[in-house]
Amino acid sequence: MTKLHFMHRSFSGHCWDICNMLEDEKFRKSLVFEDSWYFLHHQFFCRDGICSETSATVQTHLYNLASVLYRDFESWTVDGPHEVERYTAIITELVEVAEYSSSFPVSLWSFGDETTREFLDERLAPLPSSEQISHFLKLPHMTRHELERIPYRYSEPKLALKRYRNELAAFNRRRKLAAKNAQRSQ
Repeated sequence: MTKLHFMHRSFSGHCWDICNMLEDEKFRKSLVFEDSWYFLHHQFFCRDGICSETSATVQTHLYNLASVLYRDFESWTVDGPHEVERYTAIITELVEVAEYSSSFPVSLWSFGDETTREFLDERLAPLPSSEQISHFLKLPHMTRHELERIPYRYSEPKLALKRYRNELAAFNRRRKLAAKNAQRSQ
C-alpha cells in the first residue's frame, strides 16, 4: 500500500484513493472550487517525487476536500458498509494531515514506500528551522507572491476549516435523523 510521508510523520495512505476519483468529471465538479482539482491532482497527489507548498494552502485544500466528502457522503457510500469505512478512513486521514501541517509554515510530502520516506528525510534535513522559514515567508517578495496566487493555489485555511466543521455537523445531523427514522420504523 502506498503510504503518505508528510514532513516527519507517515500516514497510512488511505487518502490515495482520492487520486483516482479526481479523474472523474462528476467528482471534480463537486469540489468546492472547480479548479482546486488541479492542486489536488497535480500537486498533492503527485506521483513523481517530493512535493512542497505552504501549509496554509495544504490545509485549505484538504479541509475543502474533506467537507465535500462529508457533504456528498451518502452518494459515495451507496455500495455498503465497506465504502462507509473506506470514506471515513479517507476523511479522517485528510483531516489529520491538515491538522499536522499547521505545525509548519511550509510542508513537504511524498507518497510511496520506505525508500521514498528516506528521500524525503534527506530533503528535510538541510532546511532551516520553522521560525526561519516563517520569517522568510514574511519578506515583501514572498507576501507579494502570496497575494498573486493563481486560483488553483487558493489559500484560506480558516474558511476551509469552518466549511469542514459545518459539513461535519450537517453530516452528523443526517446520520442522527436517519437513525431516528430507522428506530421509528421498527
